[in-house]
Amino acid sequence: MVRITKFFTYFLFFILVLMYFMPKVNTYYLLEQELKKYDVVVNSEQAKDTGFALNIKDSSIFVKSTRSANVEDIKIRVFVLYNTIKIKNIKFSKTMKSFIPLHVDRISIKHSILNPLIVNIDGVGKLGEFEGKFHLLDRNLYISLKPSKIMLQKYKSTLKKFKKSENGSYIYEKNI
Repeated sequence: MVRITKFFTYFLFFILVLMYFMPKVNTYYLLEQELKKYDVVVNSEQAKDTGFALNIKDSSIFVKSTRSANVEDIKIRVFVLYNTIKIKNIKFSKTMKSFIPLHVDRISIKHSILNPLIVNIDGVGKLGEFEGKFHLLDRNLYISLKPSKIMLQKYKSTLKKFKKSENGSYIYEKNI
C-alpha cells in the first residue's frame, strides 16, 4: 500500500512539474505559425507564462490581411485532464457590423479527458448567450444561441441561418 501511494505521489509531482515548466510561450508561437497557413494572423500580443497558465493580452486578429477583431485577454490553462481557454472582451471590426453585434464579453472553451472527442464552448455578449459543442472526429459544430433583444431586432438576416427551436433558442449546426 505504501508503494502504491508513493508511486502516485511521484507521478502527480512529475505531471505538475511537467505542466509548470512546459514552454507555453513557444508552443503558442508554434500554434500561431500553424494559423498562418489558414490566413489567420495574431498580432501585437503580449504573451506571458504564469506557471500553470499562459496569458495573452491585447491581441489583434487579422483574417486574410483584414483586421477582424481585437481581444483584450486570453488565458490558456493546459492541465493533463482538463484544459480551458478563456477569452475576454472581444471587439469585432466595423466591417462585421451588418452581421453581428461588435462586442462579446467572454468565451470559454473547455476540453476534458473524460470526453476527449468533444470541445465545449460557451459565451456571453451583445448577441446573447450561447453554448455549443465541437466534435473533433466528425468536425461537427453545434451552437445553441439565446439571442439578445439587439440580435432579434437588428440582425434578423443572421438569425435566418439558425433554426429556431421550441424553447426560443436558435440552433446552428455545421460540418467544418
